[in-house]
Amino acid sequence: MQKRNPHINTKHINTNTKPWEAASVSTGNKEGALKTSDRPVKQCRTATHGGWCTNTWKRKHMEVEGSSLDMINNLPPNIIQAMLTFLPVRDAFKTSILSQDWRYHCVNMPKLKFDDELFQKFPYNHLSNRCKLLHIVCPILLLHHRPILEFSLSASQLSSCCEIDQIILHLSRNPTLKSFTLCIGSGKDHKLLSSFFMLQQLTHLNLQNCTFQPPSKFYGFGMLTSLYFHNVGVTVKVLLRFIFNCPLLKSFTLIEDEKHAIGSWNSDFVELFECLPLIEHLHMSSYPVKCFATGAMQQKLPSAPVHLRVLVLSGLRFGKEVELRSALFFITSSPNIQKVIMEVCYSTEVSSISLEAEDYSYISFDHLRELEIRNMSNIRPEMDFVKLILGKSPMLKNVGIIIDSRVSINEEVKMLRELLLYQRASTNAKIVFGRPRP
Repeated sequence: MQKRNPHINTKHINTNTKPWEAASVSTGNKEGALKTSDRPVKQCRTATHGGWCTNTWKRKHMEVEGSSLDMINNLPPNIIQAMLTFLPVRDAFKTSILSQDWRYHCVNMPKLKFDDELFQKFPYNHLSNRCKLLHIVCPILLLHHRPILEFSLSASQLSSCCEIDQIILHLSRNPTLKSFTLCIGSGKDHKLLSSFFMLQQLTHLNLQNCTFQPPSKFYGFGMLTSLYFHNVGVTVKVLLRFIFNCPLLKSFTLIEDEKHAIGSWNSDFVELFECLPLIEHLHMSSYPVKCFATGAMQQKLPSAPVHLRVLVLSGLRFGKEVELRSALFFITSSPNIQKVIMEVCYSTEVSSISLEAEDYSYISFDHLRELEIRNMSNIRPEMDFVKLILGKSPMLKNVGIIIDSRVSINEEVKMLRELLLYQRASTNAKIVFGRPRP
């Protein structure tokens, strides 16, 4: 039962009074109206809420919101900074207007990522990307007072400029940097200056469209575990010496074209794998594969990469014998390989190399579980390669084949039927055909 308000004389209340007229009800005063000081706190019965619609409800609602904000504010600084790292830098720095504490959290985030989206959403579109770099990245670095663990600058429209050197110089004074990414446009390559090679605590390095010429006294990054080179200008001698001086390297990606391969790349796979004793994930494009295949190619490596689990080869043409032999060499030399991904180029050439299972009786892929081939066309060397894998992989579970768009539906059906009828070493192997997304 609701309590009667002692300020209201119920004898004079008209029961037909509408809720919004309750404030003007006579209370027996000489003025004939309720004084402001005697009114309840905007209490009224409403049909919408079926109860008291008061400032008290608003006050409680604000208290709930405030308590939620206090819960976030009271979190440890490292948790708040970890939360901010999941936001784009632009959105993370918007929280600096909340309070002085949030301003502190923003300028001390341990991970900084600047990408194309950030440059495109910059309000002054008439400015060049170089000017945007000055207005976006440089002020944040100057305000930053805590250790930076990860730094990433990926701007496809950005060309080489001296501001990049200033950023790297600033980062080189930070002994805690673990991950560094610099990916710029395909114009003029950016030459890395000596300050870059002072980042001795790096564990992850990602470079694209850069020139890599370390000083003579540079002995590698001793803590590096992951290396990604995409169109990096480097000689094969410098590259091999560099990865040899990164003894903890487990993941290595080398995507090169003829333009960025400086000098003569005359080497072999033996030299390459001698520099990668702990490699677990290897990704190479066709050009460096062809270069390393120019040397003597044995059936197997003298020292097998026993830690290699994932192999990715892109841009290969199975119609060319040297590239097909290289692919086989990689797989047969890796006794513990578990996953193979191949992105082949459409080709109508046919290699004369034989891939009959009887010719490879000495090999067995005992640990291979996944095979994926992209852009596969209906040529005999590719089909024979898949059959060889099917017949030599007792633990194989999944075979995914993406057909090139130029292959007709009838040809695709014939390819699938031929592979399904082929005798497989693994009865659990599933073959799935697909086409590239439009």
